[in-house]
Amino acid sequence: MAKMSQQLLLKTSIFPLPSPKLKPKPQNALDPSFPSPTTKSRILFLPSKPLLKPLLATKLGSPPPSTYQSPKRRHNPFSSALQTLSTIKPHLLSQLRPILLGWFFSLVTVVSLSQIVPRIGKLSGTVSGINSLELRNEGLVVGVLFLTKLIACYWQQAFLWEAALNSVYGIRIHVFECVLDREMSFFEGGSGVSAGDIAYRITAEAADVANTVYALLSTIVPSVLQLSAMASQMMANSPVLSLISAMVIPCVAVAIAHLGERLRSISKRAHLSIATLSAYLNEVLPGILFVKANNAEQCESARFKRLAYVDLTEHLKKKKLKAFIPQIVQIVYFGSLFTLCIGSLVVSRGCFNGCSLVSFITSLVFLIEPLQDIGKAVNEWKQGEPAIERLFDMTRIKSKVIEKPDAVNLDYVKGDIQFCDISFRYGDNRPLVLNRLNLHIKAGETVAFVGPSGGGKTTIVKLLLRLYDPLSGCVLVDNQNIQNIKLESLRKNIGLVSQDITLFSGTVAENIGYRELVTRVDMEKVELASQIAYADEFIRKLPKGYNTNIGPRGSSLSGGQKQRLAIARALYQDSSILILDEATSALDSKSELFVRQALQNLKGNHTVIVISHRLETILMAERVFLLENGKAEELTRSTLLAAHYNSQPLHGIAV
Repeated sequence: MAKMSQQLLLKTSIFPLPSPKLKPKPQNALDPSFPSPTTKSRILFLPSKPLLKPLLATKLGSPPPSTYQSPKRRHNPFSSALQTLSTIKPHLLSQLRPILLGWFFSLVTVVSLSQIVPRIGKLSGTVSGINSLELRNEGLVVGVLFLTKLIACYWQQAFLWEAALNSVYGIRIHVFECVLDREMSFFEGGSGVSAGDIAYRITAEAADVANTVYALLSTIVPSVLQLSAMASQMMANSPVLSLISAMVIPCVAVAIAHLGERLRSISKRAHLSIATLSAYLNEVLPGILFVKANNAEQCESARFKRLAYVDLTEHLKKKKLKAFIPQIVQIVYFGSLFTLCIGSLVVSRGCFNGCSLVSFITSLVFLIEPLQDIGKAVNEWKQGEPAIERLFDMTRIKSKVIEKPDAVNLDYVKGDIQFCDISFRYGDNRPLVLNRLNLHIKAGETVAFVGPSGGGKTTIVKLLLRLYDPLSGCVLVDNQNIQNIKLESLRKNIGLVSQDITLFSGTVAENIGYRELVTRVDMEKVELASQIAYADEFIRKLPKGYNTNIGPRGSSLSGGQKQRLAIARALYQDSSILILDEATSALDSKSELFVRQALQNLKGNHTVIVISHRLETILMAERVFLLENGKAEELTRSTLLAAHYNSQPLHGIAV
C-alpha cells in the first residue's frame, strides 16, 4: 500500500522528481484515484522530503527548482541562532520598556515562589502538630503569596506579549518598506518573487515570529530565574537528592537539541509549502474569469489538491514532532518520582525530616515548569527561525537603483527629455533591448512610439521613471541626469497611464487623487480631471458618485471605465510629462475620440509620450518613432498615411 501511494503521488506531483529507478508516467491531472487527506496510510508513507526539495530553492537568491543544489556548508545551529537573533535585535531593543516591566514582574513571581516553597514545608509540619493558630497564619501568608504570584504572572505575560507584538509590527513595517524600495527586477521576470509569497511572509509568517519572540522573552529571564531559584532551594534542602534529580536533565537537553534541529528543517519545508499554496491562490483567483471561460475548474482543482496535499503532509509532520518534544520533558517527572522514593527512605532512617522533604519536592515541582517552558521555547524558536530568515531575506538584497545623498529636487520641470547613448537589457544573459539609443523630445512636444512587441517601447518609460538604470548612457530631464534627481521629485513630475490598469479598493475619488491620499484629496481637481478624461459622465451615474467603492482592482467597472479613471488620475497629478502606454486600448471609438480631444487640450502645456498601435492616436503626435532592434527611427506622416491607404499593417500599427 505504501509503495503504491508513493508511486501515485510521484505520478501526480507538479514537482517532477528525477529518479533512475522510476520512469516518469503520463500525468493525469484529473485522476480520481489521487490520494485524499483522509487516507492515513498514504500520509504516513508520503515521500515528502524529496517533494519539497524543489520548494527549498524558492528562497530569494537561490537557483530555480530545476537547478537546485544542496548547501555545501553544514548547518551550525549555534551560529544560525545568533545570526537570527542579530536580525531581530534592533526591533527588540525598541521595546525595552515593556520587556523590562515583564521581566520585573517575572522577578516578583519567582520571589513569591521562593517564599512559598519553605512555607509549604513548614505548613506540613504545622498540620501534623495540629496547631490551628499557626496553621491559619501560615495558610493566610501562603494564600497572599500565591495571589501575588498570579497577579505578577498575568502582568508578566501582558507586557511580554506587548513587546513581542510591537516588535513584529516594527518588523512588518520594515520589511514592507524594503519591498516597496526594491527595484522592478525583484517583481518581474523569471526570478521575480510572487505577490502571494510576499503577502504570506508579511502576514502569516510574521505571526509565527510573534510567537517565537514571546517564547524567547518569556524564557530568557523568567524561566532562568525560576530555574535558578528552585534549584537553590533544592540544594539548600539536600544536595544529594538535588544531584539525583538532575541526572535526567542532560539526557533531556541532548534529546531536545537534536529534535529541535529536526523541527527547524521540517518547519522550513512547511513554510515553503504553504507559501507556494498562497502564491498559487494569489495567481489563480484574480484570473477566475479565464479559468471559467476555459472550463478549467477541474484542472485547477487538481492542481490545488496536489499543493494542499504537500502542505498537509509537511504540517502534519511538524505538528507530530511539536507534540513529541514536550513529552521528552516529561521524563523529568520520572526523576521526581525516583527522588520521592529515595527521599522517603532517607526520612524513614531519620537522616532527613519530613518538612524538608515536602519543601524539596515542592521546589522540584516548580522546577519542572520552567524546564517545560524551555522545551516549548525550543519548539517555537525552531519553528519561527525559518520564518524570521524568510522575512529578512527580502531586506538583505539592496536595490540597484540607489538615490544619491546629494540628489536634488526639481522645482519646475519644462519636460525636455533626452536619451543619450542608452543601452539596456533585462538580466545578464538576455539580449539588448536598447542598443546605444539616442533620442531627444522637446518640452511641450507630443511624441508617439510604435514598433513590434518587445521592441523597447515600455522599456523607455521604465528608464524615464528610473525603475531601472541603463547599462550605459544617461537619461536627461531638463538637461539634468535623472540619477542626480531625487526619485520622489522625478516621479512627481511624470504621470503614467499604463496598459495594465492598476486600481485599488476604495472610492472613485481616492483612486483619482491617489498621490494625495496621505494629505487630502482635492475634490475640485478630481472633478476637473474626470471631466477632461470624459469620466465624469459615468461616475455621476454610480450609486454614490465619486464616493462609490469600486471594489478590489476596480472590479465593479468595465475596461473602458477603468482606463478613463486611470487617465483622470494622471491628469489630476498635473505632471509636466504625461505617458500614455496603450492608454486607449480598451476604449470604444466614442470614448477614444473624447480622450483624444482631451489630449489635444494638453498639447503645448505638457510633454506627452504616446505608445499605441492605433493610427488615429498616433497621428495626434507631432513626431512618430519606430523602436526596433534597439534603435529609434523617426517615421514620416506620409509613410503612416501611405500604409493606411494601402491597408497594410506597418510595424504593428492597426491601420
